[in-house]
Amino acid sequence: MNTARKNILGKWIRIGLLVILLLAVVLGILWNRHLNKSALIAAYETPQNQIVYLLGTLHESHFNKFLGYSMEDITSVIANIEPDTVLIEAREEMYDEYGVVDGPIDMTVVYSYCLVNDIKVGMVDWWVVDNEFKENSTNVKRDDKIFENINRKVKTLPAKTTILVVCGSGHFYEQSERFIANGFAKKLIPNKSDIFVSKKDGFTYPDSLEDQWEKRAYFYAYTFPQIIENDPNLSDNIKSQFTDGNHDSFYHSQMAYNTLFRKNMLYK
Repeated sequence: MNTARKNILGKWIRIGLLVILLLAVVLGILWNRHLNKSALIAAYETPQNQIVYLLGTLHESHFNKFLGYSMEDITSVIANIEPDTVLIEAREEMYDEYGVVDGPIDMTVVYSYCLVNDIKVGMVDWWVVDNEFKENSTNVKRDDKIFENINRKVKTLPAKTTILVVCGSGHFYEQSERFIANGFAKKLIPNKSDIFVSKKDGFTYPDSLEDQWEKRAYFYAYTFPQIIENDPNLSDNIKSQFTDGNHDSFYHSQMAYNTLFRKNMLYK
């Protein structure tokens, strides 16, 4: 191989190594920001002299063992913090009208755990289906509304109260910014990893979880599509996102989680 070819080959090798290095850095940042459980817990003191913990979660991805962040970790956080009140990513109006915890699966687990352990639960999510609706997405308005709901509920609680807010990892960073902007003072949590460690031998899902999850599965398979279908303000395109497809198949796919709950399995 002549010198020119060696130089070109060397150049491409260096470029390739640089790309790999940059990719590793980016993936490391993304993992630490969105998947590292120790980066998804924060504490704040409110202007009303309360302590608010904020916990970011991964929804159905908690059942992926590779990520190292299980449903047991979530319930351990609650047990270790011992909050007076827990606020979850679900819509209060849907619970009031239909008796369903309409948030992601980890919110149903948290709700059921709190019921069993006599911990007060509130719901703070906000979203609507309109003609601009995009599935599995969030926006500034939604996170503004979530913060309004959190702040409103926090202000009704007495001083010295400990509150835990549980929401998806994307909302975690949005709410963190809003907490700081509204006078919540960030506090140090020593030994963050310890807060995820269970004090119990063995893991069991809370009682009533299967019933709560069945309500949620039925709601999204049958009730909510009917609500959308009957809304005269929605376009056919938006309606089709909820009314098309095999509703029975969706219902049964969701009910498969109850097998995990029944067998106290943390992972699929």
